[in-house]
Amino acid sequence: MRIAKAILIPALLLFVLISCYKNEPVPVAAFTYKGTNSFTIPCKVTFINNSVNSFAWFWDFGDDSTSWAKEPVKIYTRPGKYIVSMRAYTESQKEWASAVQTVVIKDSVH
Repeated sequence: MRIAKAILIPALLLFVLISCYKNEPVPVAAFTYKGTNSFTIPCKVTFINNSVNSFAWFWDFGDDSTSWAKEPVKIYTRPGKYIVSMRAYTESQKEWASAVQTVVIKDSVH
């Protein structure tokens, strides 16, 4: 009886742990963007999320501002080259992928 319990309890525990594990597909991060005013300041940039197998997203807009929105909108008020990165996370947030693009905002023409 003692041997049966010694085998049965660990086997049951292993079964529970395996059945709780989520086998999530690996995310693929991708995005595009479009801007107003021909990308001159002030420019409203809309980011379009094209990620696959993702549940949450973290954006860094290259100017110390961030967002957790799926498809954020950012208004740039200064000209420059902004390196925008997006991380796409699985539901458990154990897996993630990233995509990076440079957004160029021009000075307004007077």
